Amino acid sequence: MFNIFKNRINNNNIKVNEEKLLKKYGSCRVLPNHIKLLIISDTHDFLQYEEYQEKLHNLGEYDLCCALGDISYRDYEIILRYIPKEKIVALLGNHDDFQVLKHFELYDLNGKIVTVNGIKIGGIQGSYRYKSDNFPSFTHEESIKFLDELDEVDILLSHDGPFQNYSNSNLVHIGLKGITEYLYKNRVPYNIHGHNHVNQDSYLKNGTKVLDRYFIEEVIL
Repeated sequence: MFNIFKNRINNNNIKVNEEKLLKKYGSCRVLPNHIKLLIISDTHDFLQYEEYQEKLHNLGEYDLCCALGDISYRDYEIILRYIPKEKIVALLGNHDDFQVLKHFELYDLNGKIVTVNGIKIGGIQGSYRYKSDNFPSFTHEESIKFLDELDEVDILLSHDGPFQNYSNSNLVHIGLKGITEYLYKNRVPYNIHGHNHVNQDSYLKNGTKVLDRYFIEEVIL
């Protein structure tokens, strides 16, 4: 069944032509100012361990805390011991309860924009819809339509990353075509996302820097 689903995706002609997007929209813009972000993502109920709480306790100054999803209720209880909720913007991950952000009265950045240090930061929750269950997710077509409604930002925060052509046998982590197209169309300098449980950087062909972040990481831009 899984292989049938994978083949159906390949046959749906969802490839992204980055060369065509680059020619149409040009290179990305330059970030208008500097910012220091605290990124928390994919903690999956592990913040109960002392070593991680010590890391939260010893944090330096930062302009904004960005919670990028797959963070449990118990993890948020711990996070809020160390980080004021007014400094947090948050997104749901594909494993999150739809009510978790409301429960803690956190600012849900999904489809919204905040401005910090003159930098516009927007967000999109969830991942590619790889199964029929009801969870924070989008089809590629839904992600394109959703982000068409989001005004231009300087940093796009997301749980999932951009889709850069289907080459991953794991459907859970193939990314969203809507994110890729939004980054090109709006010439966005940075995309910061979680979901993949790694810390690595990459670039789209237009120069957009994609920062894949995991657990607790500070980012200076």
